[in-house]
Formats: sequence, C-alpha cells, structure tokens
Amino acid sequence: MADRYLFLARRGKNQWWRYLSGISLILISWLVIGNIPTLALILLVFYDSDEPTKFNSQFNQVEEIDLLFNYIVTNFTFIAFIVALYIAIRFIHQRQFISLITPRNKVNIFRIIQGFLLWLILLSIACAIEYALFPQSYEFSYNQTNFLIFLPIALIFTPIQTSVEELFFRGYLMQAVGLITRLSWIPVLFSSLIFALLHFGNPEVTANFSILALFYLGLSFFLAIITVKDNSLELALGVHAANNLFTVLLVNPTNSALPGYAVFEYTLNPFYTLVSYAIASLIFYRILLQKKPKNKQDNETTKRPEPKIKRKPQQPI
Repeated sequence: MADRYLFLARRGKNQWWRYLSGISLILISWLVIGNIPTLALILLVFYDSDEPTKFNSQFNQVEEIDLLFNYIVTNFTFIAFIVALYIAIRFIHQRQFISLITPRNKVNIFRIIQGFLLWLILLSIACAIEYALFPQSYEFSYNQTNFLIFLPIALIFTPIQTSVEELFFRGYLMQAVGLITRLSWIPVLFSSLIFALLHFGNPEVTANFSILALFYLGLSFFLAIITVKDNSLELALGVHAANNLFTVLLVNPTNSALPGYAVFEYTLNPFYTLVSYAIASLIFYRILLQKKPKNKQDNETTKRPEPKIKRKPQQPI
C-alpha cells in the first residue's frame, strides 16, 4: 500500500490542521503574493495617460499591453504557488517533495519526455487533420522577431505553470483524498472536478460552454487516470507541458486563456476539439499504459512441460 501513488500522503503527517494550514498558505501565496506584479501593473495602467490600456478582471489580464510583459506578470503567480507548495509538503506535512511525483527515490525523466513527445505528436496529427478539413479556421500569424523573443520565456514559464497545476491537483489534492478512501475513483473524480471547475471561466469557453466544459472535465479525468495507472505523476507532467506549449507556440485559438506569439492562430471548433482530444487520449493510453495480452503461441512457448514420472512395475504378490 505504501508504494501506491494515491496513498503516498501516509508517509507524512496528515492531521486536519496541517491541510488547513497548507492550503491556506498556498492560496495566500498564489492569490495575494503572486499577484503583486499584476497589482503593480494594474496601478500603472490606471494612472497612465494611455486610454486603450485597461484591466480585464474577468480574465485577470491587462488589455492593450505588450503580450510578453503580460505573460511574465501573469505566470509569476505560479512561482509563488510552487514555493508555497514546497513549504507545505516539506515543513507542514514533513515528507519528501518527490512523493508528489513518484513513490520511487528518483524521478524518471524519460517517462516525462515520453509523455511529452507522444502527446505533442498526437496534437500535431489532430491539427493537421483539422487544417485539411477546415483550412479557413487557420491563419498563419508567425512573426519571427516576436516568436524568437517569446520562445525562451515560454519554455521557462509554461512548464512551471503546468507542473504546479499537476503537483497540486493530481498530487496534493488527489493524495489528500486518498487518505480517507482506498477507492481510486473517488480521488480521481474529486481532483478532476475541482480542476475542471477552475477552467470553466477561461475566455475560450464562451465559444460553446457545454462542449468545452465537457472537454476540460475529460482532460482532467485523462490526466488523473494516467497518473493512477502509471503509479506516478510523470506522464501527466509531460502531457500537460506539451499541451500548453503547443497552444502558446504553435496553434493558438483566438480569445485564448494562454495567449502567445504562436505560428498559427485559429478559430476554435469546440466539437472537433472534444472529439480529437478524446481519440488522442485513447491512443495515448493504448500505447503507453495498456498491457498487451499474450497470445496463445507465446503462452505455449513459455509454458514449461510437466516432467514425466517413470513408475516402477509392481511386483507380483
């Protein structure tokens, strides 16, 4: 039981007040300390003489300002988030931070890369098919200067953002629920619902709320299921990083929660997005996680023949 990912929280101290303290620390760091640069930017915009610049409170972004600057300020919240999460795990719960990722003593970097590359390939195929079906939805928006400046920033901040979300939702929260139940589906359901609910306010959801809400819920379940099935967070870390980097650098939907200087900008097709992600998830699971059953011929070759016992002839009485 101790080596199962969902039950790794048992390695630390887990009184209720520790979780109350840990979650409070994380929320204060994320929403207050992490938003100090955003607050400074809002005040700057408020007192400047440039009328078009304004703060959009719904999406927590400053409009009509350089995208790169806005991107750095917005992602600073996740740096404060991960620092608080580390303090909560190491000093409040008094367990190793690596227990949020794996029951082993070392993170399998190859497994993260494996998940990253396979998901990146599947997304590329899905977008290629979509472009063939709906070429009018895609617009070439590549700007070499902006892209090359944005590239290293995205490669640094985006994996931090995706890793923080995985460590908290599929790590901290899912393992916390694992303390009160041995049924795997309950932690999976709980963490997935919380993750999806927090994404329902994304600007792209306005394209079709019901379909895209279902998309976020499905993506949440997929990340949670591969984490439980693989007994580690490594694949989910790779998948989430590949997904968001693909969005900010290669194909970015209009009105996206992850704006970036991408190569293509496209009009989101909610139904195609839902279906293509569902198919990609099944293929990913099939390739990396589903064990192939041995065929009959393999069983016959691996099965050892029973040794024949020679019986001595009975002597007549």
